[in-house]
Amino acid sequence: MAKIYFDAATKGNPGMSACGIVIVEEAQRYTDGQILGEMDNHSAEWEALIYALQQAAQLQVVNALIYTDSQLIEDAVNRNYVKNRRFKPYLVQFNELADTFNLCFVKWVPRGQNKEANQLAQQTLYQAIKQ
Repeated sequence: MAKIYFDAATKGNPGMSACGIVIVEEAQRYTDGQILGEMDNHSAEWEALIYALQQAAQLQVVNALIYTDSQLIEDAVNRNYVKNRRFKPYLVQFNELADTFNLCFVKWVPRGQNKEANQLAQQTLYQAIKQ
């Protein structure tokens, strides 16, 4: 089962945002940072989740255990419910992508256990801002 870590970074709220993802499966390791554009921090977390799943699908991951330090994302996905209606399209997109995997779980972890994805997101954001 692949372990997928993701995180987002935003400068300002809303502001320029980026994400970092780490996908580990057996002896393979994939890392990536992606500029997301201008958005609020919650939207950036959702965008990071979607990007991580898209990358995992391209890598032909079959079973995914997704780790996030966002309680908001974990709660929404596991309850299949969002309080704020503007996040509903993200939840729908997550469910569509999750259905392409045999197994797909989302689990909350403390920020300290998501350091690599966080650092990738921060580095990608820094590179985008300094240009």
